[in-house]
Amino acid sequence: MIAVSASKLCKGYRLYKKPSDSLKELIFRKPCHQVFWALKQVDFKLEAGKTLGVIGDNGAGKSTLLKLLAGTIKPSQGELNVTGRVSAILELGSGFHPEFTGVENIRIGCAVLGLSATEIQKKLPEIIEFSELGDAVNRPVKNYSSGMYVRLAFSVVTSVDPDVLIIDEALSVGDQHFQRKSLERIRSFIDAGKTVVFCSHNLYQIKSLCDEVLWLDKGESQMLGSPEDVVEAYLDSCREKDALTKQETVAKTESNTQSESKAEIVRFDLFGHDGQGRFQTGDDLVIEVAGIANGVPADDLTLAVVLMRNDNIHVYGSSTEIDNIPIILDQNQSFTIRFRLPGMQLLSGKFSVYLYLLDGGGIHIFDKRENVLDFSVRHDSREVGVSRLAHVWEV
Repeated sequence: MIAVSASKLCKGYRLYKKPSDSLKELIFRKPCHQVFWALKQVDFKLEAGKTLGVIGDNGAGKSTLLKLLAGTIKPSQGELNVTGRVSAILELGSGFHPEFTGVENIRIGCAVLGLSATEIQKKLPEIIEFSELGDAVNRPVKNYSSGMYVRLAFSVVTSVDPDVLIIDEALSVGDQHFQRKSLERIRSFIDAGKTVVFCSHNLYQIKSLCDEVLWLDKGESQMLGSPEDVVEAYLDSCREKDALTKQETVAKTESNTQSESKAEIVRFDLFGHDGQGRFQTGDDLVIEVAGIANGVPADDLTLAVVLMRNDNIHVYGSSTEIDNIPIILDQNQSFTIRFRLPGMQLLSGKFSVYLYLLDGGGIHIFDKRENVLDFSVRHDSREVGVSRLAHVWEV
């Protein structure tokens, strides 16, 4: 059964240059506004009992989507269907009256969620206990810290038995203890077969909790799929953006030689991938480089290989000089050498290869090929970082 479905879902807001323009528009029946589309043509279906994660940069439309799902705003275009009782925690402290105490706001919140006075009275001790607010529940919530707001809101929202639970970044404000406690409750909802829509910048939580992930960017759906694929694609995009802010994009070329070069790199290739430059962690990765010395003695040649991630992070680099590997020239002054990473342990990301042909001292560059042999890596586990490291747990 489909619990949540969206088809060509759009949400637009009218923007006026000055307040009087809205009055002019009403009187003269002539548009005096521009439309800002916070959400554009979003499509997805979520089966009952599944968990959907929503990720994206700030301003991507995540909160707008969750407000639509919660029913606090209406779509401008498209269709949206949500089946069953919905419980949501959206903006911090939304729905709370600042002058009322925590207990009074609990009663109001539960009533809004559809509980009777008898049910509210029965659940009140449970909600107060879970929130761990103690005597603070008898104080006005205007005096609460952001973390106390989260404790109260989360305790109220999850006290009912919703069919669909919607959570928007609330857990990022609470302390570590309450975050763990809240995640355990979310997992209990998931285990009970509830439908959950979960928005967070904590990508580890997204990968850990969700069955599917929706990536939004500037109001549009960029990708919908498995947590591993979507999160890694989003991280790749973030790394590329980070790299562009640090320096100008390096123009790709397979011929980036110095005018006075002697020895040359004439060919390079990448082996071990699936035919489209994709590897899995643990695959063998082989880089083959062919060159010509053009009169430079073999003992004065060094080949260096550097792996770079797409956010300009140096992942690894080595050379024939570092590893004490001689370059052997044939009768035509040519050489072919392979750099092999058996059982390559890189984790998910996009990478490229930088090749340098240097003198024996590693100072003078005869030739170079930068930002070539693009490839990507994917891993199926929940490890994080650049590379998998051999390790042992001892208990």
